[in-house]
Amino acid sequence: MNHEQITIYYDRFFTEPVKERIRIFNEISAENRAFLVRMQAERWLAVNRFRLSDDQLSIVERVIESISPEWYKPGRDSEKPNPETESLVKKLEALLPREDVLQLATNRADYIPAVGGEEKGA
Repeated sequence: MNHEQITIYYDRFFTEPVKERIRIFNEISAENRAFLVRMQAERWLAVNRFRLSDDQLSIVERVIESISPEWYKPGRDSEKPNPETESLVKKLEALLPREDVLQLATNRADYIPAVGGEEKGA
């Protein structure tokens, strides 16, 4: 079995069909997974910041800061989430509509093109 993991960048990943994204996500490193989720959340925030309340903005920023490869480490017990992370996610779900939460940080989200000075392949 080949244990070498690929690295995939945001633009390539989020332009793939959802089924392919799921397959890729399961094959990449925890660091790459965290990078992709953080990039999606940062891009989502950049294009939606104008319409968010102060409370919504604050929780989204806190969630982005908390995104870590630890969330995606193999063997992590997903039944026992980190209490701090679980609290942030619950607050996020309480403050944002479900569709926003899904677009913010899932691999089923819509592709968001780079904004401003962000690198194309990032």
